[in-house]
Amino acid sequence: MCHHWSIYCVCFVKYQYQLETDHGGLLTISLRHALGQEPFVERGRITIQSINSQSVALQQSALSNADRDKLKALAEEDGLYRLEAVVRTHDSKETLFLTFVKACALVESRMSDVVTLSLSQDNNIVAVSLSTQPISSCGSQVDQQHLRTFNTTVVFRHMEIGPVPDTATYVQKLEREREARERGDTKDNRSFLAKYWMYIVPVLIFVLLSGAANPEGAAGGGAR
Repeated sequence: MCHHWSIYCVCFVKYQYQLETDHGGLLTISLRHALGQEPFVERGRITIQSINSQSVALQQSALSNADRDKLKALAEEDGLYRLEAVVRTHDSKETLFLTFVKACALVESRMSDVVTLSLSQDNNIVAVSLSTQPISSCGSQVDQQHLRTFNTTVVFRHMEIGPVPDTATYVQKLEREREARERGDTKDNRSFLAKYWMYIVPVLIFVLLSGAANPEGAAGGGAR
C-alpha cells in the first residue's frame, strides 16, 4: 500500500542487477547509516523473500544513548541523516546506493522512515530512496525515549511507461503534403501581401530612400 511522503533523497547507482527473489534466491539489503561526519556503521538488514508478494523480513538494532545524542545534535544543526544501502544477491553480486533525509525530519517522525525500492519493468532495482512519515516542518521538540528504534516501512515502486508519440502517423502526413505540393493539388489561400511581400518591401524601401536623399528637390517643387 502506497502513500505520499515528503522525500529528501539522492541516489547514486554503481551497478544494476535483476531481482532473483522469485527464482529461488534471496536478496538482502544491508543498511548502514552515518550520524553527521561520523563514518557509516551498521543499522540493520532487509531480506526480500518475494518481489511478487512483496514479502520482506526486517532486522534493525536499537540506537544507543550516544547515537541518540548524535542524532538530536545533527537535527538541531539542520544536518543530513545519510543512509547507505548495499544490495547483495545470492551469488554475491553487490550494488551500492546512497540516500539521505533531513535529520530533523527523522527525529520529528519519531524514527518512522520509509525505504522505497524503485524497480524497472524488468524488475531491476534502479534506485533506493529514504523518506519520512509524516511530513514535518522541523521545529518540534521530541523526547529521546521516542528515538530508540526505527519504525521502517519497505515500499516497492514499479516504473511506469510513459506515452509514446505517434511519429509514424506524423511522418505519413508530411509525406502526403509533400506529394500534394509536387502535384500542385494544394491551393495557396494566402492574401496578396502574404504572397508577394518580398517584392513589395524592397520597392517601399527604395521609395523611402529616394525621398530622403533628395529633400531639396522636394522643397523646391513646393515653392513653385
